[in-house]
Amino acid sequence: MYRLLKQRWLYAVAAAMLASALIASVPVSAANGDLVHETDFAAPCGSGIGVGIAFDGEQLWYSCYASSPDLYKANALTGAILASYNVAGGLGALAWDGKRKKIWAGWGGGVGSDGDIRLIDPVSGAGSVVFNATAAATIELDDGLAYDAKDDTLLISPDVSQTIYKYSVAGALLSSFGWHGSGCFNSGVAIGGELLFEGSNGCNHVWVVRRDNFAPVFDFGTGAGGVRDEDLECDSVTFSPKTVMWSVEAYEPRRAVAFEIPPGSCATGGGVDSDGDALLDEWETNGVTIDPDASGPVTPQFVDLPAMGADKNKPDIFLEIDWMGGGAHSHALSNTAIKKVVDAFAASPYVSPTGSVGINMHVDQGPGSIMNFSTNATWGTLSRGNQLAEVANLGTGTPSTYNWSAFDALKNTNFTPTGRTPIFHYVISGHNYDSTTSSGLSRGFGASDLIVSLGSFANSVGTDNQQAGTLMHELGHNLGLKHGGGDHDNYKPNYLSIMNYGFQLDGLIKNGVAGTFDYSRSALASLNENSLSEPAGIGAPGYGTRHWCPASGAYVAVANAGGAIDWNCNGNSTETGVSFDVNNEAGNTTLNGYNDWANITFKGGAIGLAGAAPDLPMETESDTLTVEAAAKIPPLTQFTFTGFFSPVDNPPTVNAVKAGSAIPVKFSLGGNQGLDIFAAGSPYSQQIACDSGAPVDDIEQTVNPGQATLTYDPLTDQYTYVWKTSKPWSGTCRRLTVQFRDGSQQFALFKLK
Repeated sequence: MYRLLKQRWLYAVAAAMLASALIASVPVSAANGDLVHETDFAAPCGSGIGVGIAFDGEQLWYSCYASSPDLYKANALTGAILASYNVAGGLGALAWDGKRKKIWAGWGGGVGSDGDIRLIDPVSGAGSVVFNATAAATIELDDGLAYDAKDDTLLISPDVSQTIYKYSVAGALLSSFGWHGSGCFNSGVAIGGELLFEGSNGCNHVWVVRRDNFAPVFDFGTGAGGVRDEDLECDSVTFSPKTVMWSVEAYEPRRAVAFEIPPGSCATGGGVDSDGDALLDEWETNGVTIDPDASGPVTPQFVDLPAMGADKNKPDIFLEIDWMGGGAHSHALSNTAIKKVVDAFAASPYVSPTGSVGINMHVDQGPGSIMNFSTNATWGTLSRGNQLAEVANLGTGTPSTYNWSAFDALKNTNFTPTGRTPIFHYVISGHNYDSTTSSGLSRGFGASDLIVSLGSFANSVGTDNQQAGTLMHELGHNLGLKHGGGDHDNYKPNYLSIMNYGFQLDGLIKNGVAGTFDYSRSALASLNENSLSEPAGIGAPGYGTRHWCPASGAYVAVANAGGAIDWNCNGNSTETGVSFDVNNEAGNTTLNGYNDWANITFKGGAIGLAGAAPDLPMETESDTLTVEAAAKIPPLTQFTFTGFFSPVDNPPTVNAVKAGSAIPVKFSLGGNQGLDIFAAGSPYSQQIACDSGAPVDDIEQTVNPGQATLTYDPLTDQYTYVWKTSKPWSGTCRRLTVQFRDGSQQFALFKLK
């Protein structure tokens, strides 16, 4: 033992000399590292050395090197001894396992071999060696041990080392990495969420990095405790709403100190997340306090997840929708639309690690919005949703990218101060963004921000189906899904998902009817576009699909995808070996099916990341569904729109006409459908940016102004709607949108002279 004591003393002196200048210059947050409490334990270690500390959710445990007893249970506040055990005649670092409710212990001068890792029953004190961490057994003491519930692993930090080892709980060495401190050696380690805390051997400093990429987050000195800190352990209970990091004194007098760390940043017991939804069990059980601005002027905020319906045994997804309004219309999504998405997640086949089926979705769109569709309970005082001022276009970008700065300005004012950032996806439902007609945008594949922008769609706010489909589509990107599920191939007939543009706005076709909102439930067989079998179709009984037909310039619907499909649109569905680009993208390729529900990821963007600012992209690609693209996706309907007839030209041609004229807008729906053909509020027009590169053709015929009328001529099978333009529109361009009661919509472009 003399050799060990001398060796540790020499290392400590040398390391302290190397680190003193560094630590003096480190900027420390006002709260991070503040001394919260010192606990003086009533019983010393027989050897005078002890480096292990653990917290079981109620009490502290500490270990002793080469001593008997070697394990003590003590009151976390007073240090009174509650129990003592002799496990091995000496133990090293400790870690509480929140899943097994047991204590992991490293080696420390007792029986057995250096590198022995034990699992101890806290009731009986019985412990046995589970495995030997051979690679980490570089010295006769382990002074850092952490249990990580996220992947059921152990982090092991041997004494006077600069390497941390990661082992499975079965004993497999998974990886090792360098300590992230400087001028010293590693000691304690702790993890209980998305942050990794690393102590220093006698140098009184803790470094904190992100667990996924080791990016530095913050660091703090621990000299205020007046102890030589060793092992580290998270405690989010004893001083709630504060979260603290316990560290134990290596030598006598036997004591532990608690230092403040960001609330919610390190959960007890390794950060148990039973249902795998990236929301820790203790958050979903007790609620969580989050500091929105890292000890800045905004006070920490308590998020009452239990009151919001969170369940630690069934995955939860939370959304806050802030909507633009205050003008002629509101972009608040309808309760009907939100319920369609909530129901889709509830009915999903997703199976969580606990065995539960389905996903609970919670959507806060203001105090009056529905929190529980089973009881119709509203969010009330739990809500943080806001109405935002209406703007025509949110932010700017390039033809292929979007810059999120304008979004972030609203987010930082209305959402970030709520403390919800690690828990809620943030949604802005607005008019348009970046002067496009896009329906919406996600911040990436695995993200936590999204936009719903249906200002160019029906009634400037979209139908219930368009709202539901767009919300679920963009959220799907946040959950890691692409337009082809696992790839970017869009419009795949064998990919039956709301992520497919062909189904985003009106839902999947099921039992011959459109309107089912769902991600794909299975990976259908691949389609080789160089050799398609029409009799085989896609093999999806009960579902319909869509595929490209050049003659109609549209993705036509097939009501029954369980039978033959006429891939080349020649009226014959018996051919084999057909070569055809059925999704009208990138020529003939092999199109693969995908099971969305089996591959969604809950952790993305800021979700689950408490205590650190998320690394979010400021610019993302803007490959999105526009009004122009939506016109090529006719709904499954009884109406057959064949285009506008003279004098109105179809897009992309712009119709030039004198402002104030009345224009006969003629079209056919494949027969007499009666005069009740328009959706409420249709037809309507809105001003758009003029496209200088578009072809222009003059309107050859106008009629006398009068009442806007609709007539049908059975001889020509044509409807005529008289659209009255306004003289003040002179010098502008407008889009006339005609939406029918079946949900389909068409548009024509005009330049007013």
